[in-house]
Formats: sequence, C-alpha cells, structure tokens
Amino acid sequence: MRKYWRDYENHQRKVEHDLHQKLLKKMSLLMKHFEIADESDVPALAWALALKHVPGFKIIPEEKAKRGRKKEWHGGKLQALYDVVQSLKSKHGFTDRQALKFLSNGPEFASAWRPTKDYRGSPKQWVETLESRLQDAKRYVAYIESLPAQLLQEWTAVSNAKFRKL
Repeated sequence: MRKYWRDYENHQRKVEHDLHQKLLKKMSLLMKHFEIADESDVPALAWALALKHVPGFKIIPEEKAKRGRKKEWHGGKLQALYDVVQSLKSKHGFTDRQALKFLSNGPEFASAWRPTKDYRGSPKQWVETLESRLQDAKRYVAYIESLPAQLLQEWTAVSNAKFRKL
C-alpha cells in the first residue's frame, strides 16, 4: 500500500511539474504575442491584456461632430426627387428652383423633402442642398437612361466580333 501512495505522489508531482512547464511555455508565448521583451515583466502583460480585453481600459478617440456634406443619396431617393420636380414643373410651369422651394415648403411633401429636425441651416440653404441633389439626380437619370444604348452597343460589338479557333 505504501508503494501505491509513493507512486501516486510521484505521479502527482510529475503531472504538476509538466503542467507548470506547459504554463510557463504558454506564458512565454503570450509575452511574445504582446511583444514584451522581458518575460518576467508581468505588470506589462497585465496592462496589455487589460487594454485589449477590458472595455474600460480601451482608448477610444472622442468623436467630433462631422461637418460638411453628408453621405451620398442613393439612386432611389435621387430618382424620387427628379420625378417629383419634373411633375411639379409640368403641372405648375415652375423652374427647378421654384419647384424645390415649393417642395420644401409644401405640406403635402413635408414628410419626404423637408430638412431633418437636426438640420442647422436656413431654409434657403436647404433649397440649395436640394438643388445640388437635383443635379446629382439629373446625372443619375441620364446615366440610367443611357444604359440600354450602351448595352446594345456592347452586344452589337460582341456579336459582330470574329472569333478564331484555337
């Protein structure tokens, strides 16, 4: 029975020693991962781990309010602006600018074309913004309308091309 307990204790010591060696190896790899030269510098490792994994330790630059033009309008919104302005021009004989003023002030268009609540500019500036987006919309519509002709041209060029056998 004593031999059993002696073997058991020896086995336990060997397992603990092997485990300790593996943990030291992993700690060494962790130090290398965080580029810490001195492997005995445990506080540096603690800081590196805290900065990477603890939200309160993350250094995040303060976001400042973005100024200037916001992101581009998508094609659907540009198309809608173009269509509404064209219908107002044909219905009332407006110019682009008059249609945009009517659009930004008219109660029936308020939900879609009035400035947002956080808009800081004047109504005149909003009309100028809409004017700029209308120019974008005109370019967008012209591009969309040119696509069938471009596709036909490409298709004709491919169908008329002579291919040689390899």
